Amino acid sequence: MKIIALIVLLLTAVVKAFAGEIKITANLTGFSDNTVVYLLNGQTPLAYQTLSQGTVELKAEVAETPQNYVMYIVENNQPYYTALFVADETIEITASKEDFPYQVKVSGSEYHKIKALLDEKQLPVHKKNQALRQEVLALQQSGEWDKPEVQEKYIGDNGIGSKITEELKQNERDFLLEYLDTPFGFSMLEYNKTGADKEFYQAVYAKLTPEQKQSKIGQQYFVASKSKQLEKDDTFIDFTVLNKELKEQRLSEYFTKNKEYVLVDLSSVSCPSSNQAFPITKSFADQYTDKLEVVSVLQSPDAATYQQFGALSTENWALVYAEDFTNTDTYIQYQENATPTFLLFNKNGKLIDRWTGTSTHQQKMEQHLTE
Repeated sequence: MKIIALIVLLLTAVVKAFAGEIKITANLTGFSDNTVVYLLNGQTPLAYQTLSQGTVELKAEVAETPQNYVMYIVENNQPYYTALFVADETIEITASKEDFPYQVKVSGSEYHKIKALLDEKQLPVHKKNQALRQEVLALQQSGEWDKPEVQEKYIGDNGIGSKITEELKQNERDFLLEYLDTPFGFSMLEYNKTGADKEFYQAVYAKLTPEQKQSKIGQQYFVASKSKQLEKDDTFIDFTVLNKELKEQRLSEYFTKNKEYVLVDLSSVSCPSSNQAFPITKSFADQYTDKLEVVSVLQSPDAATYQQFGALSTENWALVYAEDFTNTDTYIQYQENATPTFLLFNKNGKLIDRWTGTSTHQQKMEQHLTE
């Protein structure tokens, strides 16, 4: 009887998880009829319908608790999307093509109205970012973009793009603290575990309920409240990685080869900038084998995807796999939130320099290895 009761409880839990239905009426202008409109949960389509006379209706089974979804449209190979924070509700969406992704109007949702406040707060910064993209595109077309100093001005560590990104993140953190007691505010915790200072994490942790502090995300914020981004002369943080045979190794093993420098490259197999940086990294690993050891720590959705990259490993350039890295305490302790990030250590494991992205990668490597 106990087994039967357990099965009933499990089935009840599954039913409750998808006990609701969302109903969406979308009024969209600027799109041609026969355009397909999707409702996505992550990468999974929950519903899709063809636009007819500017209107489409979508229905799907969803959880009773609010979650993040995406309304996604493709017309003439151009994607349009907007993020929704909704549950089993009946909502109406009104938008023109130009409103995507940040000015789409959503009515009827108890939960999305909080997200709409953040969208409104971020809109001026998003507009600055769009103007920046247009400016960069013009520089690329004129050939000016090929100059390292121009790239540094726009996308370097202290460039215009980095400052806009930081403004967006700071707005988000301020909003999170103000609305942490709402479902949408609490959902933002997952995307703000790295890149801030200790004071932010301490403030968040202090506002969590006792039950929330015991949850996984609460424990991660406790770790974050004790962590900081590595600075010059700080020692590397050791952790377990998997080599191309998926056998466990420790990062510390790469500091035992008596090389003058160890470059730790935090990259992602799905990051375009990471992939652009790989040939540069390999060229320095091959050229300076006498004094440089390189280990690229790859974030990957699965081991099979990683192994395609791991096979590129050479004697002096190791591409290793950090399984589920972004959900580990080590990831939070490093406090890095951009790929690729390069951490250059001396043979004693002390940080010499750090940089992100590809724009200064060649220059930084030359600076340290040819001096």
